[in-house]
Parts: sequence; C-alpha cells; structure tokens
Amino acid sequence: MELSIAILVYQFSPLKVVHELIRQARLLEINFELLIYDDGSGPVWQKQLEIDFKDIPEVFLHLASKNLGRSAARNRLAQKALGDYILMIDGDNPINSPHFVNDYFRTRKSNTIVVGGRYIDASPIPGCELRWTFAKEREVQNLKQRQANPYAHFQTNCFLADRSVFKKVGFEEALKTYGYEDSLFGFDLEKAGIKIFHIDNPQFHKAEDRNLAFLAKSEAAMLSLYWIYLNRPHLRKHFKLLKALNILQKLKLRSICLVVLSFMEKGIKENLDSSGPSLWRFDLFRLHRLLLIDLGK
Repeated sequence: MELSIAILVYQFSPLKVVHELIRQARLLEINFELLIYDDGSGPVWQKQLEIDFKDIPEVFLHLASKNLGRSAARNRLAQKALGDYILMIDGDNPINSPHFVNDYFRTRKSNTIVVGGRYIDASPIPGCELRWTFAKEREVQNLKQRQANPYAHFQTNCFLADRSVFKKVGFEEALKTYGYEDSLFGFDLEKAGIKIFHIDNPQFHKAEDRNLAFLAKSEAAMLSLYWIYLNRPHLRKHFKLLKALNILQKLKLRSICLVVLSFMEKGIKENLDSSGPSLWRFDLFRLHRLLLIDLGK
C-alpha cells in the first residue's frame, strides 16, 4: 500500500471532501486507502457515516464507542493505516486545489513530515470574527515564514508523514481537551530529529466557530497548556502565556493579576464577542483562565 489518507471526524460527515480526495488519489494510479476514524460521535452520526460511505470501496470506517480526544484518535488512525505514507487531513474543510493530493505525494520523503499550510477567506463570517482574526494573525503563515521556523509552525490540519515516523513520535494522549496537541507534536518531532519539510499546498480553513464557542474551546485549551507547563517545563519558553505565568510567579503577582483580570472580564468578553475583537484582550482572557487553573480557583 503506497498511500493512506486518514481523516478524523467528530459529529460531521466529510462526504464532499472524501469524494474529491478519492477522485484525486485515483488519478495517481497507486494503491491507496482512505481511513475515516469517528471519535465516538454516537450511533446517529455513525449510522450516517455508514450510509454515506458504504459504496466507496477505498474507504474504511472505524467507529469508536467513546470519545478518546484528538491526540489519541490521531494515534489510532496512524496505527490502522497500511500505507507507506499517511496523509492526515481535516475533513471539515474543503479541498480547492485540483492537484492537492498529488502535490503532497510527489514531495514525500522518508523520515520526514511534509506540511502544506492553510489559508482563510479575505473577510470573516459575521459572528465568527474572533476565530478568523486569530487564524489570520496567529495561524496562517506563508511558506517563507513557515520555513524560517519549521517546528514552531507545525499544524495538524493537513500533513504527509512517512508511516515509520509514528513509530518514533506519537501525539500526546495525556492531552484530553482541545488544543496544543499540534504544537507539542511539532516539538517532539524536533527532539526526535525528524525533519519537517514545508511546501506551498495549503488547505482552506473555514474559521467558522462562533465567537463565544471559540472562547469556550480556548478556555478548555488552557487545561492542555497547563499540562505542558507541569509536565514539559523545558517547553515553557515557547509559549508566551506560560512565559507570562512564570514571570507572575517569580514576582509573586499571580493573585493580584487574577483580581485585576476578574475585574476586566466583562469588558474583555464584550470586545471578543464583537465585530472587531482584539487579540491582546484574547490573550488576557486566556491568561485569566490559566491563572484560575494554576491557583486552583
């Protein structure tokens, strides 16, 4: 088997994306498979997946009975893949390039991760301004920017890996909540001496989380970030929120800062749920949540 295309889903069907990926993969005239791993969406969603993909011979469904979290589920995908190379891709974003799969497969390299990047719309969906602004300012990097700091800009939305890579490095399954599994995986790749090769083959990112929904996800992500703080202290320097927490601890200002941020909370959230959200206020929101975790509040 030359290629496994692996898609992680939770409470959605990637039907349109799968059809396009299958069409492109067939043009390569190679042996390939497409794996869909449903991370415990429940019987209604899983029944729909069985209906949607029952007539596509290259598609193999794996339906988990319970939610494992994104890190563990990605590891299960890698374990089930039979291909020499694995293309992991987000199934909830469209494929707009007609040679998307080919551009990944022709740049494959042993003991290497190939990353294509992401792009977004020129303007946000109304009500989703915070997610769009965060993606535009913090996540979307051009090829030159990604090449300058290859490990720090690793993203899991779409990448190609030699299957043997996953025998050396896996996603950290202790991270059960949303966020930071991609950053941690990138640093673990660097430690293992596995190269990241960046190319210009981005996947579109819809950035369609509503403002308050994205705030809730970001709040949950602080649990993952705090796990890194406790269990990977050598990585603190790579995360500005953890560097800020370190400074506050050294200066014994955590409690005072928590009081100030609690006082500012209402105004911060009003801004973040507006058409013009401020990312420095977003950072304050997340620092507030990090302090609450650190101080056991």
